[in-house]
Amino acid sequence: MRYLTVGRPESQRRDLVLAAALAFFSLFLAGLSLDSRLSITEVLRSSILAPFLGAQSMFARGADLSEQVTTLTIEREALAARVLEAADLELENQQLRAITGLPGRRISEFAVGEVIPGAPEAGVSHSFLFRTRADVVPVTPAGISAPDGIVGVLRTAHRGSGLGEFWTHPDFRVGVRTPTGSATGILRSFLAPGGETMMLLEGIPFQTDIPAGTLLVTSGIGGVHPAGVPVGRVVEEAESRSGWSHSFLVEPIVRPGQVRVGLVWLVGSVLPSQDSSAAEARGGD
Repeated sequence: MRYLTVGRPESQRRDLVLAAALAFFSLFLAGLSLDSRLSITEVLRSSILAPFLGAQSMFARGADLSEQVTTLTIEREALAARVLEAADLELENQQLRAITGLPGRRISEFAVGEVIPGAPEAGVSHSFLFRTRADVVPVTPAGISAPDGIVGVLRTAHRGSGLGEFWTHPDFRVGVRTPTGSATGILRSFLAPGGETMMLLEGIPFQTDIPAGTLLVTSGIGGVHPAGVPVGRVVEEAESRSGWSHSFLVEPIVRPGQVRVGLVWLVGSVLPSQDSSAAEARGGD
């Protein structure tokens, strides 16, 4: 019976030669200058390693797209639940307006688009590019929000695209109120002592106290953002006071780096169905 021999002399010599060549090449590279090593690295990346690097980049983009799809699916399910809950309220509102003779309610319309952060300036990016359908041309300035809360303001708009500023921009201002309407004020970006960008609520009367954790929503004053959009939660009272008013430090709900998809607020319109239903209800009384 014959047995196969493991490790022939020819293969062993070939392995030794290959190991010696690799060791020599390693020593050769170690003795080169940094610029020479970088040049060799660039040559290898653009030739031999190009297919592998391309495949790695493709897999990374695929993983990123998969994560975005998962996020969008969760947001879609949450929005679908909100729409179902609001259906009964909308019908009830139409019936009450028809009974009292009020005109149809102006509805808020939104267009979905992609939020692309701009090039960082001084380490922070305050601007973004907004891309949406070609037939959407919002009247600027227009509020940009995510399903969770305020993102920023669209400053210029063309057919299907526009430029905007995140809430972190020094010029950003938005009118806010508590959900019950007990306090209203102006919210702006604020650099906290620790270096983190927060929000500062100003213009609150001195005798009015807002507990920590209170949700602040847009008041709708100014016509840039619709009323009722979440903005942030109160953290604590700020140290700065001015006359008969005081300020509060606010934790924003939406961070610019977390936003990929946004909603631009369009000019509301009266639903024809609401007008007709209201007229029929008044005519039947």
